[in-house]
Amino acid sequence: MPSVAFMGSHPLGERCLELLTDDDAFDVELVVTYGPDEETWWDGCLYDTAESLGHAVVTREDERDVLDLDIDYLLSVYYPNILGEELLDHPNVAPLNLHQAELPRYRGSNVFSHAILNAREDDHWQYGTTFHVMAPEVDAGDVVARAFVPIRESDTARTLYDRVTEKSVELFREQLPTMREKRVRELATPQSEFDGERYFYTKQSLDGEKEIPTERLAATDEATQLEVYDKIRALDFPPFQPAYTTLGGHRVQLTATSYEDLFEDAPVPDFEVDAPEESTPLAQD
Repeated sequence: MPSVAFMGSHPLGERCLELLTDDDAFDVELVVTYGPDEETWWDGCLYDTAESLGHAVVTREDERDVLDLDIDYLLSVYYPNILGEELLDHPNVAPLNLHQAELPRYRGSNVFSHAILNAREDDHWQYGTTFHVMAPEVDAGDVVARAFVPIRESDTARTLYDRVTEKSVELFREQLPTMREKRVRELATPQSEFDGERYFYTKQSLDGEKEIPTERLAATDEATQLEVYDKIRALDFPPFQPAYTTLGGHRVQLTATSYEDLFEDAPVPDFEVDAPEESTPLAQD
């Protein structure tokens, strides 16, 4: 029976832990996550879910407790800490991560936004989720499996996130037999064998990118209009602050949540007026 230390967060982490728990072939030795009283932007609490499922659970400060366990897999699903080599080398079979982006194309953070921002210029209208072996370099390990959804011209970063979450659950479910049979390393492909563009984005990659000058909003050429349209969609990820412009000393938020029409059948932004305030960075993980 493969033994697992599960490290994660987000609703996706809860759903993957539930799938792992429901599979009698696995023994979840420990869950590591945010504390139950920590403030997070997403709904749900993996700590409470783990306890309700009967698992031992600790907070991120005690992640090294994993080293006291004899485990086959260290499994990460939206775990925020970068793991050192001692933890990565500890499992008998492999350290694994479910990364909600296409590898090796998109490493790092804020990838939902950047995928929308890059889609038109790159003519790359699909978004992936990747199950991979972890390596010391972030999101650089060998790829076990990938799955994709289309990037729609009506997508916001949040709608893309929600849709990819469903695809990620499906991918994780499909990989349980591979884990059960301990074949993940046998089936893994080095990222060097994949073609295509490669991007790496930090959690600060959208800092200073949210303000759209009024002259760009008023532009009449289609290229600028499409750039503005894509930026508004890419920065629309509730509950984080969206794109905005400034009119009469007031910040006007530009969201893609409820659209009328801008380019024929394409959505256009709603306008919400706020008093000026400091920008809140968007970090989607």
